[in-house]
Amino acid sequence: MIAFFKSRFRDEQQFRLFGMLVLASLMFGMLVAGRNYLNRQYLPEIDSLKVLAWVRVSTFLFLIWNLFLAWIPYLIALKVERLQRLGARRIVVVAWLMAWLIFLPNAPYIITDFVHFRHQPPVPFWYDLTLFFAVASLGLTLGLLSIFEVHLVLKRWFSQTFAAILVVFAIGLSGFGVWLGRFQRWNSWDIVTRPEALLRDIAETVTTRHELLHAAGISALLSGILLVGYGLLVVMMGSRRV
Repeated sequence: MIAFFKSRFRDEQQFRLFGMLVLASLMFGMLVAGRNYLNRQYLPEIDSLKVLAWVRVSTFLFLIWNLFLAWIPYLIALKVERLQRLGARRIVVVAWLMAWLIFLPNAPYIITDFVHFRHQPPVPFWYDLTLFFAVASLGLTLGLLSIFEVHLVLKRWFSQTFAAILVVFAIGLSGFGVWLGRFQRWNSWDIVTRPEALLRDIAETVTTRHELLHAAGISALLSGILLVGYGLLVVMMGSRRV
């Protein structure tokens, strides 16, 4: 069974990375569960949507959901790399790449969950701070690793320079996507379910000076973090034959 599962990966390194990411996710899920065990006597009975919304924020259960969303671009990137390696048609690989680009902002988005950080007794302040930092770090790592896998795919198709340009462009779009999600409250699937409304909102943003400056500033900040993080990852991973 293990041998079959390992055969789905490119090499031992990719397999081990996947396993460590799964273990980290399970551990951080246990941290959220442990937090809510400590906090259980303070949770009210849910008798309205308002109380339900309060419980969701106070229990930090949204971290689990957002971590799940952060896994999506990484899993898609693994799928893209495997499809190309097995000789799938280019149009199929490109379709999966588009899906990856749509969901990529979900990974760095988890960094912005710090806006919900509040000290919630009786859970110690340091526990919640560690929890937020750990989940945000894992989400960012998933995003960076997904970019790494896609970069390998692009380098097999294009020159090193053009592949790097495409990666930087994807990182820039991801930063803008995080802004759309956090400040405009759009989701990745709205591109399919509500494309006209999303495009109207984007058009209004780029034609309104203060909104454009706000969007550009936040997007540049988040894209910069991703770019620096990816540069560090590339150096740590070392050069790879593709």
